[in-house]
Amino acid sequence: MIRSKIAISTEKYYSCELSKKIPIRISVIAVNGPEGLGFVEALDKKQETLDEFVKLMKKSDQIIDISITHKTSSMYWNKVKHKLDYPSIHDSILESGSMTVLPITIEDGVQYHNILSPSSESFRTLLKNLQERFTDVNIRALSSKPTETLQDFLTDKQFKTLMLAHRKGYYDIPRRCTLEEIGEELGIKRVACQERMRRAEQKIIDHYVRDSLFSDFCFH
Repeated sequence: MIRSKIAISTEKYYSCELSKKIPIRISVIAVNGPEGLGFVEALDKKQETLDEFVKLMKKSDQIIDISITHKTSSMYWNKVKHKLDYPSIHDSILESGSMTVLPITIEDGVQYHNILSPSSESFRTLLKNLQERFTDVNIRALSSKPTETLQDFLTDKQFKTLMLAHRKGYYDIPRRCTLEEIGEELGIKRVACQERMRRAEQKIIDHYVRDSLFSDFCFH
């Protein structure tokens, strides 16, 4: 089995186009045929941005219906039903014998899919179909060990630190916290926190970049 993370963008695709026009991040957490359930976040933290998203969705020829099921000041939960004249990205993945591990994330014109493929052959079919149907298809990560998790190759302290940094917004753009704040919550100094995070990040990079499958598919 092969696990991949693929970034896909395409012209005239409503979710990609809208996320380029306004500062939003869409997360699709359930899919049932043409219907999707998820939430949209305003990256600028403005409710006006979310209202603009809903207005533009209702104007799209590709949208049959959109309903808002829950609201906060910076996030709307929504249910969307769409219609396309061609296979969707999600359908194209399923047709190739692979499947997306939800959620699907959409930001700045790009859909990010974490995909499971049962074999190398099915992965090649997946890649071929996506490249034929959509504008840009970029492999971001590839592994032949899909059941391996971060906890399998990070220490408990490294994993806890990265999860805290992610939750507090250290990896957001712009960052929403500092190394000092993370270290203070963990009870360690800034330098120790930075070193722990860099060691963890290096392990993650080594794990994915050095995978032999990545070389086979991307450089041959």
